[in-house]
Amino acid sequence: MDSEKKKFSGKKFFKGLLREIVVPVFLALIVIQYVIQAFQIPSGSMEDSLKTGDFLLGLKFTYGSPIPFSNKKFPGFTDPAVGDVVIFRYPGEPEYPDGDPERYTHLFNALMFGNFYWDHNPEEGQPHLVHYADGPKDYIKRCVGVSGDTLAVHQGRLYVNGVRQEVLPGHGKWTAAGRTLSPRDERKTFVVPSVGDTIYVDSVSLEQLWWLRSIVAQENPDEAVELDLTLWKDGVETNNYDFEDFKMPVENDRGLAMNELFRRNRQVVQHRLVQGDTISGVMSFAFFKELSRMAYLPMLDPHAKGGMTRQVSYIGFEGSLLQDLEGNVAMLNRTQDDSEEATAPKFEIRRKLSLGGKPMDYYVVKTPQYFMMGDNRDNSADSRYWGFVSQRNIKAKALVIYFSFENEDGAFKLGNPFTWWRLPFRIRWTRLGKVIPLI
Repeated sequence: MDSEKKKFSGKKFFKGLLREIVVPVFLALIVIQYVIQAFQIPSGSMEDSLKTGDFLLGLKFTYGSPIPFSNKKFPGFTDPAVGDVVIFRYPGEPEYPDGDPERYTHLFNALMFGNFYWDHNPEEGQPHLVHYADGPKDYIKRCVGVSGDTLAVHQGRLYVNGVRQEVLPGHGKWTAAGRTLSPRDERKTFVVPSVGDTIYVDSVSLEQLWWLRSIVAQENPDEAVELDLTLWKDGVETNNYDFEDFKMPVENDRGLAMNELFRRNRQVVQHRLVQGDTISGVMSFAFFKELSRMAYLPMLDPHAKGGMTRQVSYIGFEGSLLQDLEGNVAMLNRTQDDSEEATAPKFEIRRKLSLGGKPMDYYVVKTPQYFMMGDNRDNSADSRYWGFVSQRNIKAKALVIYFSFENEDGAFKLGNPFTWWRLPFRIRWTRLGKVIPLI
């Protein structure tokens, strides 16, 4: 009879489940892993080429898709070229929690929910499961230099192989009214390293050593990389030394050190500080030693107990602070040279860069390197601050804008149905479908 219920068929049920859910999900994961990189523009560093609220699709296979369960990539069709808009893993954060690949095993990427790791040696009271919700972060910038190129920045203008770039790519812009000696505005001439180049640890400045540390970490993701700085006074190690009059410029990338200086000196700013001002006070060498050793600053308590997972989050440490340290040591030595005491002590910073626990005197570059900058040249945290991007960190070539939504004032709220009427008026309809190289 028609009114009778049909008997449940497990075979049909599982075939339908396989056809409607399992296979589509599997194919979607394949596409996400090997073909497409989705990305949302979170800030204005690429304005006005790309705007906050743009949603992009990038092609992974252009530069090489990742090989499963390894740190290698399939061959790509091409390498990043000058002018390409590139999505890459930000080199200023650890790929593994605490930058320790021996202690942690990557379990899986939960896409918008971040990455999960297994802690083989948790502290007492901590779970084994670690949730890295906001990282490692992906960035998007424009490639302005490749291996072998000679670059410099003067007065905020980029020079490539000695030629000043008069026109910004895309719809980029300059916004600063004044110029300072910040990385944003000034970078002495340097060469982007090529495969096979040998860089000696003792032959570069401390900031360049920080850039080298980044290259080593990017090219050797399964080994711990550590930079150890020590201060020596007249041949005696003195890492707890306090600089009585440590000077540093007021710049966006000096926030960590500025806060530490104000804290140590119990200073209250009496007037408005502007970019390029100089502040000074008592500062400990130990502060810089610890920063350079850790490389990444934890934003959450690494000793938190309890819960099913331990949350981790990090912020990058800008190597320009080491430029300030090196400059203050040089000033200290000049002061000693000018004194009347013939036996005035000399100060020097000794450095040790280790890979997998083994110190090295030099490093041979293994992969092509790239220099990235935002089109919004005066409001972009890019390679001017944290150095080169190695080929392994390259993830995709940005291709097309598939959606664009303007909501900087927060007037549209997904959780408030009374604001939903604003949605059609917040979509930037003219940006949909724009091919990014043509922007």
